[in-house]
Formats: sequence, structure tokens, C-alpha cells
Amino acid sequence: MKTINALVVLGIASLLSACGGSGSGSGASSSSVSSLVVSVSSPSSAVSVDASSADASSSSVATSVADANSSSPAISSADVVSSSSLAVSSVDVSPVPIISSAGATSSSLAASSIVASSSSLASSSIVASSSSLAISSSSSVDASSSSLASSSSAMVASSSSLAASSASAALYPSYNTNPIAADMTGMDSNATQLAAKMTLGINVGNQMESRGCTPAAETCWGHPKVSEAYIKLVKDSGFDAIRLPVSWDQYADQTTGKISDAWLNRVKEVVQYAVDNGLYVIVNIHWDGGWLERNFSEEKKEAVNAKQKAYWEQIATTLRDFDEHVLFASANEPDAHNDAEIAVLDMYHQTFVDAVRSTGGKNAYRVLVIQGPKTDIDVTFNSWPAMPSDTATGRQMAEVHFYPFSFTNQDKDIVADWGTLQVFCYWGEGNHSETDTYRNSTREEEDYVDEKFAQMKTKFADQGIPVVLGEFAARPRTEEICTDYPKHLASRAYYAQYVTQASIENGMLPFFWDTGEVFNRGTPAVINQQTLDALLIGSGKLNGGSSSSQSSSSSSSSSSSSASNNIVLDTSPSKWNVSSEVVKNQSPTHIQFTLSASGQAAETVFATPINMNGSTVEVVLNFDQAFVTDRENGNVNMFQFFALDGDWGDVGGQQWVCMKGSTPIVADQDQTFTCSGAFNDVPDVTIFGLQFFATVGTVTIKSATIQLAE
Repeated sequence: MKTINALVVLGIASLLSACGGSGSGSGASSSSVSSLVVSVSSPSSAVSVDASSADASSSSVATSVADANSSSPAISSADVVSSSSLAVSSVDVSPVPIISSAGATSSSLAASSIVASSSSLASSSIVASSSSLAISSSSSVDASSSSLASSSSAMVASSSSLAASSASAALYPSYNTNPIAADMTGMDSNATQLAAKMTLGINVGNQMESRGCTPAAETCWGHPKVSEAYIKLVKDSGFDAIRLPVSWDQYADQTTGKISDAWLNRVKEVVQYAVDNGLYVIVNIHWDGGWLERNFSEEKKEAVNAKQKAYWEQIATTLRDFDEHVLFASANEPDAHNDAEIAVLDMYHQTFVDAVRSTGGKNAYRVLVIQGPKTDIDVTFNSWPAMPSDTATGRQMAEVHFYPFSFTNQDKDIVADWGTLQVFCYWGEGNHSETDTYRNSTREEEDYVDEKFAQMKTKFADQGIPVVLGEFAARPRTEEICTDYPKHLASRAYYAQYVTQASIENGMLPFFWDTGEVFNRGTPAVINQQTLDALLIGSGKLNGGSSSSQSSSSSSSSSSSSASNNIVLDTSPSKWNVSSEVVKNQSPTHIQFTLSASGQAAETVFATPINMNGSTVEVVLNFDQAFVTDRENGNVNMFQFFALDGDWGDVGGQQWVCMKGSTPIVADQDQTFTCSGAFNDVPDVTIFGLQFFATVGTVTIKSATIQLAE
């Protein structure tokens, strides 16, 4: 096969990337495909300072900024404040000559303090107030729009940014109409401390950001409205946090920039669900039609910047009273490609930070999440010079996404003159197929994950800036493409496990991209126990270990969560045994079997005995029409729970409880059944199962959880 030219592949992959709206990764943007065949690294380049600053033109700008290399750890805002860092809605300072010890006048400033109006300068050395002038040291210096410099504070500021911000601010009215005093109540944790409280997160994907319906609605892409029951299930399943992608633009007046109050309140309601259930939640401006994510030109930046300011003033004000459980994220996958576009992106991010902080209250201390260019690890590592300046110290996180293209997002082979780029179905040690070798991954496996995540550790985590891995997942392929399908499913699970574990080890916070694969949001119920267990194992919340725990041939059962008394059982077919007269069906994700006689059972084995006395068991089952008809729509006995100590001959070590009948059932619908407090004489259970009384019919066990007594 011909060697594929890396540049050609990168170009092809960029054209194939998703727009960021639906499917895996909301979508995997061009940031998802930065390295396909060979690792392409950009040479390091020094941080470029805006020409209007570096040339010290009419304003005679003085700088003491040291040369910095973009491959080094992120430069703090105290070192460099680019022209995009000055978000000034208006400047009106009288040109009174001020004589300093160096003899500098208002046209040539070299001092340690600046007098600025409005909320003009957001930096650690300048205190700004929306209602009064702020002086950052005893020697005050008049700052006009044509000259801003401070050598002692190591700042570089260009007057061009002042005019741009003033012009953009005029496009919409200010929505920061009721700023309040800073309030640190419930905001004790800085970014590093907060990150330590969030081990595992998940996206509520293809939901609040869905677009394309008239009228606009969160149900546009097929999911029911987010319910508190679903959010509670997420928490109970072992997650600490959710990322809530949100669309705002379709709910806003395009003339005034005013977001619908109804939509602001609906987002607030969902956020409240999360906070009430002890979850942390990241609220962002997602793809949203691309008004920000695809616009970094000189012609459009003022309008985009004005909208960024208007929207975040409203979002921040609406959610201002939530404590540190709520974080804000500036964007999703901003598609900035080069230094000029990255500079514009930095301006948008600075506007986000300034807008949130200006509203006051808990927002003065809220942790904010800043997206690297394209949320691509390589571009972020090599070309992103610095995080935005901030009046709150240590209250920012960086964000990247991770989608190695051929295994996670490529949906079909790409055939061209230079050769074929094939879809990969099998990933990681122990998961390559022996029968479908053409689809085995040949790149971007464990070593690649380790290398990329180590870059984020070096640039951010080691500098005290946690990194949000905002999206990762691998799209499931069909059996027509991946003929060794159990291996494919095991590969996807192992990928989820490995990425989760490696990200945590490198100071990152993993948020799995879920669009309904793990959770059915309507029922709600766990519908992919294999992937859920992989995430829990990777995060250390579920005992597991090597890839064999996810293999379709493994015989070990699920283990208990170290974070709670929940035991989440693995419902994949290989984890369950069935009676001899039961036919075990071929199902890729859940144990499914067909009954032929009453009294047949399905059971799972615990590697370590558990005490089920006083426990609560919850199972989600799905019955076909034959079962429903045989059981008279649920009006007669359907099944019961059982547990034993491993010896079927010891009657005293068995317990059969919670007969289920007189409960309406519907064919082909997931239904939840609970058995609470009935087990009272089984302290050393090694086998748990269900016994069914239908003589015909098919049953699928979608999920099973045991809540142990305290």
C-alpha cells in the first residue's frame, strides 16, 4: 500500500470533520483529526506581540516582556497582556499631563499604575470599577486611548484594541444592568482544588444545543426534555460532573442580542437539577451555528465580540447565585487555525472573562474554562501563548477534546490516488482481531494517548492550571464494517477506560461524550453497561484493571464502586449464565435470552462475596410481545430475585424474594423493577440472579444495580 503523505491526509481529514452540531463530539471538528498517519508537530515559535504594541508607535509603548516560547508552559496574564486583553467599552479620561519621576507625560507613559474608566483593564495589577476610576498604586497615571504602557507591571497594550472594543460594544446594549458586590460564599475552591472534586464527567450531548427546529427546542434531535430523574441517575451511576452544551443564538433577538427569558430560566432549571443532586456542571456556548467558532476575521471580529459580551452578561447574571458547583466555559471547539486567528480567539476569551467577572457576586470568583484553539492538543500545545488575564487568581481551567480520527470518528474508508485510509475497528493491547486484521489500529493507540496527555500536563497541569478533557468517545460501527464485533465493542470500552485513566494521571478531567449511548434519558436507564463500567474502572470508581475486564471473553463479574455502596452489575452477555433450557441470544451489549419453560433463570457470579442483607436491588428489563402475552400483560407472576452463598445444595444459604406480578408491562419498553430490604439472611452472597415464570418469550436485562445497606 502506498505511503500516505501526512499533509494530504490532514487536508482530507479537515474537509471530512464534523461541523460541531450532532453525532460524536458535537461533532468532532477539524480539531479531531490533527494527526492521522504520522505525528506532525509544528516548530515552536516565540510569542508574537501585536505590532501596534511592539513598535511602540505614537503612544511610545514601553515593554519589559521577556521573549517566550509557545511550547513552554502557558504564560501567565501577569507576563503578557495582548491587545485583545483590553476589553474597554468606552474610555473618557482627560489628557492632563502627569509628570512622573522619569519625566513621562501622558503621551509617553512608564509607570506602575493606570487610571482607567469603566471596566477597562482586567489584570492582576489594575483594579477597575464600572462605577468609578480605579488606581492600582499611589502614583496615578492618566491613560488615554492613544497611549497605554507600564514597564514595571510587564504589560504590553495596544491602543487599537480600545477602539475595537468600543465599536463592538455599541452593537448591543449592556446587559450587565445590576452588578453586585463580590461574594465568596460557597466559592472557596480555586481551580486546582475544584478539579480534585471532579474525577469523572459526562456530556449531556445533542440536547440543550440541538438546532434546526421551528420553534427551537431541546428535543429537536430526538431526546425528551432533560428530567431531574435522568440527572439523578447520572449521579447515582458514579459521575461527579456533567458538561452541559447549550445553544443560545437561536433563542436570542438578533437585533438586540437579548436571550429569551424562558430559555435562560430553562437552562437554570437544568443546572439546578445538577446542583441539587451534588453534581458539578459546566455550562458553555456550544457550536450554536458557528457564529463564534467559525469567525475570526478582521471583518467579523467586532460583531462576534459584541455578541460574546452580550450573551455572557446575560448567562452569568442568570446563573450568578449558584456556588462553585457551576462553571462557565467560553466556547466549544473554536476553529482558529493560525496566529492571527488565535489572537482574535484570545480576544473573545478575554471578553468572556471580563463579562462574567463584571456581573459580580459569586461570578467574581467562579472557575472559568477556556478552550484551546480548535480544542486540539497539538495546536493548543504549540501555538496558544497564554490564558486570558483575570482579576481572580487561579480560577481558570483549560479545555481540549480528543478524537483520534480513524478509530473514533471515521465512518468509511477513504480511497484516493495516494492510497486508502481505512476505518479502524479494534484498538489497544489485547483487542486486535485475529480474523479481521485489516481493521486493526496501526497508530494512535496507548503510546499516542500518553504522549498527547503529557503535553497538557507540561503546559497546564504542572503550572497549576487543570485541563478539562471536554469530549472523548469512539463512534460504534456496524457489524458490516467490523466483522469481529465483540472485539470491536471490547475495543471501544477499553478505549474509554484507557483515555479516562490516562487523562486523570495527567491532571485532566475526563468528560465522556454521550448522546444517548450510555443513558436512555427518557426511561431513564443505563443502556450500555459495558461503556459505563469502562469509564468507572478508568476513573478508579469501579474495581477492574486491565483490558481483559472489558473483553467479551472475560468471566469476572462487576465489582462495587469505591465511591459509594452501589454495585453496578455488568449486563454484557459474557457476564451472565442461564439455565440449560434457556437460549442465550447474540446481543452485543446486554444479556438477552429466550425462555422455553417456567422456572428458568439467569445469574451472575461475584468474585468476592458481598453482604446483601438490607440491600436494595434495581433492574431494568425489556420483554418481547410473547413474554407479555404469556404473562397476561403482567397480571400474573413474572419473575423473582434470588441470592445464594454459592452452594446450591445448601438450602439455608439461599433466599428467593420479591415476586413480581400484578404489574402492567408493555412489549419492547424498558421497565424498572425494585426489590428493597427483602434480603435478610444472605451475608456472603456469591451468586445473584432472576428466575422467570413465563413459558415463552425473550427477556433483555438492560441494567442491574445493588445498593448495599449502610
